[in-house]
Amino acid sequence: MIDSHVHLNMRDYRDDLDEVVERARLAGVTAMMNIGFDLDSSKATVALTEKYPSVRGAVGVHPHDARTYTDRVEGELSTMLDNPKIAALGEIGLDYYRDLSPRDTQKAVFRRQLALARAKRKPVVIHCRDAFDDVMAILSAEGPRYDGVFHAFSGDTAMARDVLSLGFHIGVGGVVTFKNARLREVVTAIPLDAIVLETDCPYLAPVPFRGKRNEPAYLRHVVEAVSNATGITAEKVVEKTDKNFARAMQTEL
Repeated sequence: MIDSHVHLNMRDYRDDLDEVVERARLAGVTAMMNIGFDLDSSKATVALTEKYPSVRGAVGVHPHDARTYTDRVEGELSTMLDNPKIAALGEIGLDYYRDLSPRDTQKAVFRRQLALARAKRKPVVIHCRDAFDDVMAILSAEGPRYDGVFHAFSGDTAMARDVLSLGFHIGVGGVVTFKNARLREVVTAIPLDAIVLETDCPYLAPVPFRGKRNEPAYLRHVVEAVSNATGITAEKVVEKTDKNFARAMQTEL
């Protein structure tokens, strides 16, 4: 199993990170991609990839922190993207739910980071919350197709197909285990080839851990939910989604 979206640098893991990584290994998680959200967390991501062989990384500035994006930050991200264990630029996008940075600033920084990813030939990890139309408009204007992941997808089937038309894979996490989750309908309507698995830990823990700290070892519950929804065996879900991750990130397993 590959967990395509973790935040192991968060304070939630400061007391037991080694144990969290070991539990993931014992649960069958073979690789994790730690995701940056600002300059400091991106630097921490690089450090995690150096400490743990199973960890790869993405570096970038989240829309919450778009107001912190400067030429200096962009230069440092560009340097980090030359590291062979940094697979992608992310997570980037728009967030109109919290609006922690002005929307015009979010849009401008989103465009700048998409341009950086193109220049560095790196996939992107997209964050989108309550901003689907604007995210899609910017993506469509900035490039015809992309490698990468539309993280924590929360839309309907029609929206999922729009995302797939741009070349993205769709990140499916703990929400798929929630009762009456629309995401279950989406995973049955799109090809398994389009899905990558994620926990987004420490957030969005799956049932039966909902409301508690999430961790990569819980990815097996996401696998089981996708298997139950699609009728595809858990083993096949893991095999396919691992290959999907490699394709999305343009990397070897």
